[in-house]
Order: sequence, then structure tokens, then C-alpha cells
Amino acid sequence: MQSRRIISVFVFILITTNLAFAHKVRVDYDHGVKFSNYKTFMWVEKPQTDNPLMDDRLVKAVNAQLLAKGLKPVDSDADLSVSATSTIQEVPIFNTFYDGWGGGWGWGWGWGGPGYATTTVTTYLQGTTVVQLADTASEKAIWRGVATGSVSDKPEKASRKISKVISEMFERYPSLGVCASRYCP
Repeated sequence: MQSRRIISVFVFILITTNLAFAHKVRVDYDHGVKFSNYKTFMWVEKPQTDNPLMDDRLVKAVNAQLLAKGLKPVDSDADLSVSATSTIQEVPIFNTFYDGWGGGWGWGWGWGGPGYATTTVTTYLQGTTVVQLADTASEKAIWRGVATGSVSDKPEKASRKISKVISEMFERYPSLGVCASRYCP
């Protein structure tokens, strides 16, 4: 009986941990826009967080993806305007463990009396990064990527995660006017 309880607690912790630390990427774009018409880009709003080093890494990751799509950076008169924001918030996780053994036969309130519940609260840092591309001439947003997930307190790990998330975002960029990625709707 005790081993069953330990295994169920372990499985619950494992599932909760995996859900808390996975990242989610969502992308939307104007399906009527021919993306192959865009050749240049410039930044109009760079991310500004408490860590300017991470802000620079985010800008470099976006630049690398846009360069890989065949776009060239310019200082003015660009076809695309790039903006990005990044926020971090502390998210609580409530873990409740039930000890349904009440001294008699059975579980919970029914047969053996009341059980006990213990709730603990842990937290993790969740970051949200938004990258938006707009047609500079019309100032109309044409592509937007949003990534949400846990944030590591280790700079090396956080840098790798930024690169991975931005790369995943831009896998869904409809280059050449047709989305060739497996992630496209």
C-alpha cells in the first residue's frame, strides 16, 4: 500500500514538472501576403528586460533566422519592421497530496474516517517572448510568433533555449509565399 502511494506521488511530480518546463510556440500570419516580396528588415522595437545580455541574444537569434530566410538587415527604408518583447513572471504550482488512510478499513471519509491533505506551493519563472513583423510601408502586422515557457537561471541554458525557441518560431515563417514547413496550418 505504501509503495503504491509513493509511486503515485512520483508520477504526479514527474507529470507536473514536465508540464511546467515545456515551452509552447504559436505563430500566426496574414495568409494573403506574399512573403517573397520582402527583402530587407530593420528593428523598430528591441526587447528591454532586466538582463540586457539576454536581450542581445534574442535580437541575434531573430537576426540569424531572418538572414537564413534571405532577408538583409538595413538601418532605414526596410521592407519589414521587426519588434520583440520579452516578459518574465513567477508562476505558482500547487501540489496537494492526500493521505486517505483514516485508521479504519478503506480510503477517505467513507469507511475509515477522514484523511489528510497537504498542499505545498512551488514556483517557477515563465517567460513570454513575442516577435512581430510588420510591413513597413503600411505599418500592418503580417507575422507574429509567441513563445511561452520556463526560464532557466543558468545563462548558458537560457541562451540555448532562446535560440531553439526562436528557431522553432521561424520554422513556421511562410518563405517564398508558400509555407513549406511541417508546422504551417
